[in-house]
Amino acid sequence: MQYQSSYEKTAHLYDFFDQKGNIGFFCRYASRFSEVLDIGSGTGRIAIPLAQRGTNVCCIEPSPAMRREFMRKLREKDSVVENILLIGGDAGSFSLKRVFPAAFMSGVFDHLLDDAWRLRVLGNISRHLGPKGILVFDVSIVSSRNNALTQAGTCRIGSKEYRRYVGGKMITKNTKQIKLVFEGYDSGRLVEHIEEYGIVGVIDREKILDLLHRSGFIVLNEYGDYDFTRYQEGKELLLIEASKTTV
Repeated sequence: MQYQSSYEKTAHLYDFFDQKGNIGFFCRYASRFSEVLDIGSGTGRIAIPLAQRGTNVCCIEPSPAMRREFMRKLREKDSVVENILLIGGDAGSFSLKRVFPAAFMSGVFDHLLDDAWRLRVLGNISRHLGPKGILVFDVSIVSSRNNALTQAGTCRIGSKEYRRYVGGKMITKNTKQIKLVFEGYDSGRLVEHIEEYGIVGVIDREKILDLLHRSGFIVLNEYGDYDFTRYQEGKELLLIEASKTTV
């Protein structure tokens, strides 16, 4: 199985620590379409705001834990339920037997570990896009250096303070193991300790552009942040808007 998750035990904490400014970025694209395909939708952090703005969102998510958290949030926001369809499946094998004008992926491409799987995913997305369909996704340009476990955020949930720590080590030339540690403190006392592990692929911009070209996409725009700043070499974040060129 190609999908590698780091949040099976901590999906309920995901939104508290994922503070990227990507919601507005994807909402701006979604405003051009009546419906979109959200691949790797996670907890619905992006899909639910899209639906609240009136966009119909078909969500693909392989993680049972993430889907449970997504459904919990939907029960609290029943006004958008009719605008969301949540389906279990991974990016390379889902099959809906229909096409969409646009597809989004956030935090997904990093978890595709080799070129064969990346090409399969891009090919599957292409099959689910109509003529000139748009693919928008972000990808972290993962460092090939080992990273010591360091604190990466805190949040408070009820009476508990949670701290997250992130580290990484290379396991092959092109893959890196990410270690996540979550600690929960109540009145300053450690009461919860959770460790998660995931694997991400190490890939550079040139390889990503080549894979898109081989999959029948033409790149329209490249950005280096969620404020639509043009990408510059050396940036750790790459955002791509690509158009399907094949019928």
